[in-house]
Amino acid sequence: MDDSPTFEPRRILIIRRRAMGDIMVSLAVPAALKARWPQARIDMVVDRGLDAVAQGHLFLDDLVVYDARKVRAAGPIAQARLTISWLRQLRRKHYDIVIDLMSTPQTALWTYFTGAAMRVGRALRGRAWAYNRIVRPIEKRFAGEMFLDWVRAIGVDPGPWFPVAVPAAARHTAAANLDLDDRLGIGRPRVILNPGATWSAKAWPVRHFATLAQGIFEQLGTPALVAWGPGEEALRDTVVELAQGAALALPETDLPTLAAYLGASDLLVTTCAGPKHLAVAQGTPTLTLFGSTDPAGWQPPGAMHRWLVNDVPCRPCNLTECPVSGHPCLDDLTPAKVLVTVLEMVRSRTDTD
Repeated sequence: MDDSPTFEPRRILIIRRRAMGDIMVSLAVPAALKARWPQARIDMVVDRGLDAVAQGHLFLDDLVVYDARKVRAAGPIAQARLTISWLRQLRRKHYDIVIDLMSTPQTALWTYFTGAAMRVGRALRGRAWAYNRIVRPIEKRFAGEMFLDWVRAIGVDPGPWFPVAVPAAARHTAAANLDLDDRLGIGRPRVILNPGATWSAKAWPVRHFATLAQGIFEQLGTPALVAWGPGEEALRDTVVELAQGAALALPETDLPTLAAYLGASDLLVTTCAGPKHLAVAQGTPTLTLFGSTDPAGWQPPGAMHRWLVNDVPCRPCNLTECPVSGHPCLDDLTPAKVLVTVLEMVRSRTDTD
């Protein structure tokens, strides 16, 4: 593959198939590539159900949707057939460059079988064979910035990382403001709580969220708003019930509408989860309560985004379930401590508006 400035790839594929937050912080990669090669067709592999995260961006020409649930549910023979069909689908696209941001054994196989002349991934055990451009990213950096090392590996300067907003959210923000004012009667300041967590090791106790909502209501005079997604109805209802009038649930939303609600608010208090990155992209300050994951990798740059943790020797462990009795890194992070930071952030924002 020619690295000269005259090289013009026709088709580029980016593989970042799962996790809302991971996809969102990765969107600076296709944006940088489209800026360098505006005539190239740039596609992105995402899991079915997460395609809304990447839809509508002008720097992405197509989403190649992978149905992970369908593959997992199939028997061994059916799985093999689905895999072969998937590999053929990728190969038919005739990509010139494939950037594998995941570099798992599965995605390494996909990358190799595309037949792309330039295949970019990490030199990890059992998968480096699939790549002819090796990335050795500098660790202990925000993941969005680290993913740009894949772009640098092909000789393109992407500049610093930047958040990429959900395109449709801007069209919904005015409606979100009216909805919060008229439907829920919530003026300013507005604080949204996101109690959901993909791993139990990243979850702050539900009772803590309810107590925090009570403190917000007492100090700021407005109830906290509870964000929730599919499958989180019971979690939502428990926070609202325990808060005893100090919390209200957001209406049922799709992804662009949730982004609009976040954009119409003053602060998101959240676990290390996808809605945090939606808020960042909408320019809304965030306060992240970290458990097993490392803030060095998942805390975006900028003074408007802060984080808290009860710093115990066993963290960050990056485990999905906490093996320590009492889950001290998060369970022992008190609502009173979190409230102090919430009040500082909200008052700082409203004083400058």
